Amino acid sequence: MVRFAVYTNEEKTAQRVSAFLRAWAEEICVELQLAMESGSPAALDADGCALLLVDSAGLARQDIACLQAVRAAYPDCGLVLLAEDDRTAIDVYQCHPNALVPKPVTYSGLDAAMERCFSFWQKGLGWLDLPAQHRRVHIPLYQLFYAEAAGRSSVLYRAGGALQVNCALSALEESLPQPPFLRVQKSFVVHLGAVRRVSGGELIMYNDKVISVARGRLRQVQEALAVYRRARGAEEG
Repeated sequence: MVRFAVYTNEEKTAQRVSAFLRAWAEEICVELQLAMESGSPAALDADGCALLLVDSAGLARQDIACLQAVRAAYPDCGLVLLAEDDRTAIDVYQCHPNALVPKPVTYSGLDAAMERCFSFWQKGLGWLDLPAQHRRVHIPLYQLFYAEAAGRSSVLYRAGGALQVNCALSALEESLPQPPFLRVQKSFVVHLGAVRRVSGGELIMYNDKVISVARGRLRQVQEALAVYRRARGAEEG
């Protein structure tokens, strides 16, 4: 598990950042503990924190000095700056942030910042540890796009290509968080983020693979996809 702390005195910003961080953690399969802070930066608790996300709005000179002190005291804690204009970003850059998120905060902007801060939160990643022929493979969950049954084995389709493992799909499914993973028919489990679109009763995957959805599960799949995408793609609304 990793701990993030978000500092902002704007309720709307707090709600957006909290919602997007939880959606991001679900998508990347990170076990996340999220703390929301407000008031004076002097009260910020960065102890044991992997990332500190700070809203630059309203920060005074003494507040920036507080952030600099926090950075000095907790060098292993990353800093992500939420800034609505270049001037405030330049002022707070004295604290040497690891990433910048423009305001109003969007999911895509936050996701890009998290990618730049990978080294700070990677210890919170979920992993698969599975037998494959005469060895074991260790794969981060977020790299798995979908899995296909192959008798008593399964084929994992991931960023590095296909890999057959000595694990039945039903057993593999029990190791996968739901969401973002979903069983769509007896032979396939998919990561909702790897679905490009739905066409009739079929899923068109990121690599153009077509996966049919069991008729009895189509509504469930459609609803799960709608919820998943609304949390990430409709942030402008």
